[in-house]
Formats: sequence, structure tokens, C-alpha cells
Amino acid sequence: MGTVDSAANNDRYVAVYDSAQFRTLRRRSNSFIVWASVAFYGWWFAGITLAAFVPDFFRTGLGGPMNVGLLFIGLSLLLVVAIAVVSLRFARERLDPLSEQIRADLEGDLR
Repeated sequence: MGTVDSAANNDRYVAVYDSAQFRTLRRRSNSFIVWASVAFYGWWFAGITLAAFVPDFFRTGLGGPMNVGLLFIGLSLLLVVAIAVVSLRFARERLDPLSEQIRADLEGDLR
């Protein structure tokens, strides 16, 4: 009884998965993920490398109790916040309209 409807739904989802719009959505999403990962892990790797091989650099005082290591940690937190903000903006402007269009095409007048 529900087998026919299930097969028809599966065909629709497979068709959407194979569509050019969905490929564009995945490409946009994946390119942003790669960019954000390179930025974050590059910064993290630079910090670990500096701390391991040039520890005196992180101990360099900047005034009062502040040193380069603490500044690096603060900038790391700022980088995380910046990536989160850029991610939300990117999703709102580039991913959401395309995903809404795909959903509307898939659901038709169901909504």
C-alpha cells in the first residue's frame, strides 16, 4: 500500500540529489568549509609550531601581564567568532536561497 508512494518519493529525492542545483549547493557549501578549515587549522598549526619551536617568541612581553602567547589566544578566539559570523552570513546569502528553491521544487504546493 505505501510501497508505491515510497518508491515515487525516493525517485524524487534521487532526482533532486542528481540535479545541477543540488550540486551547486554542495559545491558552495564544501568550498566554504574548506576555506574556513584552512583558515582555522592554519592559524592553529602556526601557533602550535611557534610554541614548540620558538617558545621565547610566545614569552615576549607586550606590556604588563600581556605577552605574545596571550595575544595569540585572544586572536584565536576572535578568529573563531569571525568564522562563525562569516559562516552565518554566507549561509543566509548564498546557501539558504538555493536550498529554499530546491525544497520548494521538491515539495511543490505541499507547503
